[in-house]
Amino acid sequence: MTVKTENLLNNAIFFFFALFLFSSSFSIALSQASFGLSMLLFIILSIMTRYNPFQPGVRNIYFAIFIFLAWMVVSCLVNKAPIGNLREEWLFCIIPVGIFLFRQKHYRMLLASSLAIGVILVSLYGIVQHFFGINWFKDYPLPPARDDTFYATGGFSNSMTYGNYLAVAAMFLVSLGILRSKTFLKSLNSVFIFAGVLGLIGTVLSYSRTAVASLPLGILALAWLKGRKWVLVSILILVSSATLTFLFVEQLSLKYQLALERDLAGEHDSSRLFIWKKSLKLTLDNPVFGVGQGNFEKEYQHYLDSANNETHSRPHAHNDILNFAAVAGFPGAIFFICIWVILFYKLHKIWHGNNPFSDKQIFAGASAVAGFVFIVASITEATFADEEVRQILMALWAAGLWPLVSKNIDDDTETDESA
Repeated sequence: MTVKTENLLNNAIFFFFALFLFSSSFSIALSQASFGLSMLLFIILSIMTRYNPFQPGVRNIYFAIFIFLAWMVVSCLVNKAPIGNLREEWLFCIIPVGIFLFRQKHYRMLLASSLAIGVILVSLYGIVQHFFGINWFKDYPLPPARDDTFYATGGFSNSMTYGNYLAVAAMFLVSLGILRSKTFLKSLNSVFIFAGVLGLIGTVLSYSRTAVASLPLGILALAWLKGRKWVLVSILILVSSATLTFLFVEQLSLKYQLALERDLAGEHDSSRLFIWKKSLKLTLDNPVFGVGQGNFEKEYQHYLDSANNETHSRPHAHNDILNFAAVAGFPGAIFFICIWVILFYKLHKIWHGNNPFSDKQIFAGASAVAGFVFIVASITEATFADEEVRQILMALWAAGLWPLVSKNIDDDTETDESA
């Protein structure tokens, strides 16, 4: 392969991946089509240049993902569930393609900027939706709130997916901007922080309780990475922000109050405690192989008592770990947890093994904060089951893990201060 052809393929992979990041905030069809093209070109380039994406630094996390996926297949086969139910698992392929691109310095900030632009646009749209109830390109109205506003969806299928997506993406961008430099309003930092703050506002206006609740914890995690003195400052900011939010965003405070009363009672078939109890019973009855991907809703119905007005079935356990235990048994849940443990361990090693304010450190830190926010949101939601949220999560994993394969390729230590 000539250098010109290799560069052409490289640029094409970057273009479609950047389009994937940009469109992930508003179009699942465009984003996945863009990534599909990027992945196809990546495979062609890897074959022609003999590039090995499974390098030693990331091999164990790929191995953990492979074991998890293999067990999911076994679970489907045992339970006679169609293997096609695992079609969303192809999104794990985002990781090697993303690592290949993020490790190249001339693409790195452009990719982050593509995500930032998409987040800015969809956040602004969500703010307009919140106040005016506009729902462009959809043939159904937005859910109204009791304070004469509307649940912002940003064009997503529902407000919870919108809130979870923005919470993860926005915390990554805010973290990237704050960790990059001591001078916030310098270079791209201001763009990342602006996009992130807009995303945080959009998350609040989605009225997605768990997504909103994950933000303070994410901000505290960011403050801890930035420096311990930042923790006190962040606590003061969070207390004042929470107070203003609950005073002026009436619907959100009402949702917390009503949902807390309902969930603690544990009797309503929409309460999280109720769903978890039924899901745990289902899991205990199928502890090894679960019920198979795609069979949860059908099997969940068997645990409902219509005599007690329990009629509302669920497609998900509303807790990602419990859901994988239900569909793939306790081994499936353990393998899923192992992926996260290895991921955070790798990000921890990158953070502590590189120079302060280097690209390697700040991307690992931002990825860790975004992953932490995702974990918190997934405690009570079907976060990993949402394609929009999962695909951006995979991209942000890649954004944090690229230093593991950057040796002798793009082993730069240049920081924002010297850019």
